[in-house]
Amino acid sequence: MRMKILSVLLLLVLVSMTVFTQELHYSYYQFTPLNVNPANAGAFSGSYRISGIFSDKQAAITPRPFRTFTLSADAPIIRGIRKQDWIGIGIEADIIGKSGLNFNEQSNSINPEVNSSFTQSWTFMKIGAAYHFSLDKKQTNIITLGAQFINGSRDYNRLNQKDGRVKLQTGFNDFDIEHFNLGPAQGAGSGNNNSNNVEFNAYKDLNVGFLFNARRKTSDLRLGFALEGLLNPAVGFESRSTTRDSVETKYFGLNIHGSYDMEINKKTHIVPAIYYYSLGPANALNVNSHVWYQIDPEKEFKVGAGLGLRNFRAAIIYLGAEFKDIRVGLAYDIDLSSATIGSRSVGGFELCASYMGKIYKKPKPKAVIFCPSL
Repeated sequence: MRMKILSVLLLLVLVSMTVFTQELHYSYYQFTPLNVNPANAGAFSGSYRISGIFSDKQAAITPRPFRTFTLSADAPIIRGIRKQDWIGIGIEADIIGKSGLNFNEQSNSINPEVNSSFTQSWTFMKIGAAYHFSLDKKQTNIITLGAQFINGSRDYNRLNQKDGRVKLQTGFNDFDIEHFNLGPAQGAGSGNNNSNNVEFNAYKDLNVGFLFNARRKTSDLRLGFALEGLLNPAVGFESRSTTRDSVETKYFGLNIHGSYDMEINKKTHIVPAIYYYSLGPANALNVNSHVWYQIDPEKEFKVGAGLGLRNFRAAIIYLGAEFKDIRVGLAYDIDLSSATIGSRSVGGFELCASYMGKIYKKPKPKAVIFCPSL
């Protein structure tokens, strides 16, 4: 059984060796447990878990949106120091697809007809482990400590580069596009207006997390937090600098999350949840609640729906379905802020899926000796 689980995880490692990243956060974050907290590795009832999510949220404001994809796998692999403890491992690969914006530098606005643009991609791979310490023999109250190693990189390509900064009016909050002048030594051009400037920067980082889980017959409480960017890695070069002397380091991040799954009756249960995350000056609060209804208990078929609110500026609609060990979900964001003008009231969506496998040991029948009756 362990060999099968390790084979699946090893396959994901090999697939992910070309993957790099920036920190990302999803609306349907329940499908990315390792991205929320490294202590979630192996924190479930099953032999292994595989999850995936695809997001396309910026299509409304730019003709070349960033499309993000996350694939993860985790499993409780071995018993801990005590019989009621166990160790979980997990691996996650994230891709923020290469994309960017075309913009008019004279009017400071996005314009797909103007040939002045940048593209940027972030990708990363995470490998981590968690120790689950049960406070009782029945595993009803569990404290977990987890750690996660990150290998990430940033790929930046600026066309028609000019020294300085370009400010874009997107309908959302104005933001600054970072400029890099790598010069001919990097083989990326001379820094002239018609040259391509490419930066590729790899880095390593460390995340740690804590999780408390109180499991009962009709409820499941989870509270946790995670710290990101502990190694303070260099992820690029300062936007105000046109030389390679000024290094930009990654921001320190904090994730706080909680959920309470409670059974209303034999067919219905609700799951209110909260998720706060911050990365440097940016932060967001996601408050949401789901209702799950079991349509066919014999076939183990459930449907779910939920509503969420992020920073009181975006509403989130959740839809989901569960059939035995397979769960799928759809999240749709609707912008409620002044950015609605820029997004033309069009939201973004996420597609999600997860599979929780169970491997059962084959029973070993005992030898029976039949004695002939006399």
